[in-house]
Amino acid sequence: VDLSIPYDAAAKLAYEESDKSMAFPAFKEKYLADAVALVKSKQPVDLSIPYDAAAKLAYEESDKSMAFPAFKEKYLADAVALVKSKQPVDLSIPY
Repeated sequence: VDLSIPYDAAAKLAYEESDKSMAFPAFKEKYLADAVALVKSKQPVDLSIPYDAAAKLAYEESDKSMAFPAFKEKYLADAVALVKSKQPVDLSIPY
């Protein structure tokens, strides 16, 4: 018993349910193109952000008076200092 399914079975089924306003070969070509477009539209999109994106953005907005590696080092040091400055002061009394 042959249980194989023809390659274009999905297109044939869709064609049978259509209004048959075009010949099957043209319908099949459009059906396959639409199917490929649908699959491509569902592919995952890379939304990752580079580790140094904030430094790169700040560098692009700067006067670029220094090379990016030096700018990045200073930017990160300044960012760490800013975060540290925002930490609450420890007012506990040591015993």
